[in-house]
Amino acid sequence: MWTDARWNKLTISHGCYWKQCSFCDVTLDYIGNYQNTTAEDLVNKIEQIMQDTGIKGFHFVDEAAPPKMLKALSLKLIERDVKITWWTNIRFEKTFDFELCQLMAKSGCIAVTGGLEVASDRLLAKMKKGVDIAQVTRVTHNFSQNNILVHAYLMYGFPTETEQETIDSLEVVRQLFERNCIQSAFWHQFTATAHSPVGLNPDEFSIKIIGPAFEGFAQNDLYHLDPTGADHPKYTKGLNVALHNYLNNAGYQENLQFWFDFPIPKTTHPKDLIEGFLR
Repeated sequence: MWTDARWNKLTISHGCYWKQCSFCDVTLDYIGNYQNTTAEDLVNKIEQIMQDTGIKGFHFVDEAAPPKMLKALSLKLIERDVKITWWTNIRFEKTFDFELCQLMAKSGCIAVTGGLEVASDRLLAKMKKGVDIAQVTRVTHNFSQNNILVHAYLMYGFPTETEQETIDSLEVVRQLFERNCIQSAFWHQFTATAHSPVGLNPDEFSIKIIGPAFEGFAQNDLYHLDPTGADHPKYTKGLNVALHNYLNNAGYQENLQFWFDFPIPKTTHPKDLIEGFLR
């Protein structure tokens, strides 16, 4: 979707309405300065851009599109009979119930992307993500039931993350794919950044920043030591090989150890964790 078609790029709102995630550069204007518009103005822009470009596909490139605005936009597109295909980035808010997802699909939404990050409730709370695994499960299922594809951003190596939490996160991801709650995902290894709560207050996250000194625009990444966490880079290959299989609807029955060439702990999650959240 990113590369196989042309998409008009547009924002629904400037900045992020949540702006609390501890790994995110929330002190910068493009995230911290939240400004909204109206559905009427947005659909006017959409119609003008379609007229100018001849393209009916829209990628709303928000940090996190607000659910209330997505509902208003969907209703306005339907009311004015504006036919577009669109996708956007969201937070997995409980507001995205079956009815809202159904409405978004009717208005032309075909996909959403969102941060599951580390599939560990302890670390999600530490991140101030504002969601838990159960909520993410139900929300992604609501989208999938309405034929809206879900891409999840995944993270490993968050400060204090243990080997057990990494393996348990992989098990959550496996079950989410197997239950068709998500259809696409990508692992990112955590990096502390200069304008995030982690980078600004490393002691609160039990890490030590070792440089480099911030020297201006686009030099944002910081090196850090995580004395209480696992040796995170060693998991990169196994996590990616497992994910590659799940993306292709394969490998669900393989023991998680199969993906790694060194001993790992067994997951502490039951095999029906995700099924239980859906029930």
